[in-house]
Amino acid sequence: MKTANLFYAGLLPAVLAAGMARPFAAMSAETDFSGIVSYVFEPNPQEIKPKSYNWEITLTKSDSQSGVYEIVQITRPTSTNSKGVGPVESVLVESKMISANSDGVVDFNLYVGDKAPKENMGRRGHVGEPIIFSGRGTGKGASSWIVLPGSKIGQVVPTTRGTRLSNGSLGLLRFTVSDDRGEQFQVDVVLRRR
Repeated sequence: MKTANLFYAGLLPAVLAAGMARPFAAMSAETDFSGIVSYVFEPNPQEIKPKSYNWEITLTKSDSQSGVYEIVQITRPTSTNSKGVGPVESVLVESKMISANSDGVVDFNLYVGDKAPKENMGRRGHVGEPIIFSGRGTGKGASSWIVLPGSKIGQVVPTTRGTRLSNGSLGLLRFTVSDDRGEQFQVDVVLRRR
């Protein structure tokens, strides 16, 4: 065997060991983190119906065991002299779906939105965006619709990687929409402790 081959043969196990240790170091550093560990916009545009906003959310053992969680939609008019009532809440993913896995942590993927919202969702002039929940290691999944009270979507602001759960709440997505009368609404999608 040549000297160079001996050098590379000795180097290979060291490189593999260092490469394998790196993910474990990253995972142990992230165990103290409750929040969004991954966010991707349109990761697979070739799908028949690609999802626009995609998150992986993991909670620490402490946060996972401190109560039950649900994902809700909170809709409120942006104007103080709006004819609409105060905030209206609806549950998108029930608490029985969001449970700890065998490691004792809440860990799930969440997918929201199609390229074009579904028109006349619930009633004429409203649009809908699908929401799909997939528990990691729990075998639980759910889907629902985010119903927006208008057809003109002005702004969509997703929360990105690194955002932490704070006081039992994690905002995921905010829509600003207008109805056909010009009234504006803010729609928030939130993971929260009940």
